[in-house]
Amino acid sequence: MRTKKATSLLGLIICIVFVSIFTTGGCDVDFSSDNDNGNGGGGGNSDSILKGNITDIIPDRNLDGITVEVEDEDSGALFSDDTDANGFFEIEGGFSGTPARLEFLDESDTQIALTNITVFPGAEVDMGDITIDSGSATPDGDITVIFEGDITDNSCSQGVGTLELTVDDTDVIVEVDSSTDIKRDNDDLVCEDLLEGSEVEVRGELINNNVAADTIELL
Repeated sequence: MRTKKATSLLGLIICIVFVSIFTTGGCDVDFSSDNDNGNGGGGGNSDSILKGNITDIIPDRNLDGITVEVEDEDSGALFSDDTDANGFFEIEGGFSGTPARLEFLDESDTQIALTNITVFPGAEVDMGDITIDSGSATPDGDITVIFEGDITDNSCSQGVGTLELTVDDTDVIVEVDSSTDIKRDNDDLVCEDLLEGSEVEVRGELINNNVAADTIELL
């Protein structure tokens, strides 16, 4: 027959083992709220991405080791990356701006170029090849952008026109023409099918603060 003392000792051992599992990482336990995803709300990655490739600098210098720094329009916070041996950079973080200030610095933090670039909240912007000449940084081709937003106005007629999207607190005009590919899953749509309040992903060419859409996907 088990004694009262033995029963108490067994209970103490079980308690110690149970506590040690939670304090030593013996199993994965998530105590966070379902409403806290670490991304500032919205259920998705809210970080923006800005990338490009410096291909030529006048006067001539090495392409690597250049600090490319973007300033968030609202907070003034700075986000940066250093170019690799081929002049490529990719900056990721919680920044946006219409436009945002983009600065290029050498190893001594001396400015070698300055420009402005529009980055919608949570967007991916690819500046492509960039030439730096006498303090100006100029993309050699189209600037491409991918972003998500909610439709607040649709002025399309016969498959062409414009959409107004809201991305967080930023309004974006999206230009739609006959070449724009509009889809929902595997179904082809026309611009008039995109109703106000719908969420879409847009891929296209950034022209100042507007976007000429190549593809629009209804989410």
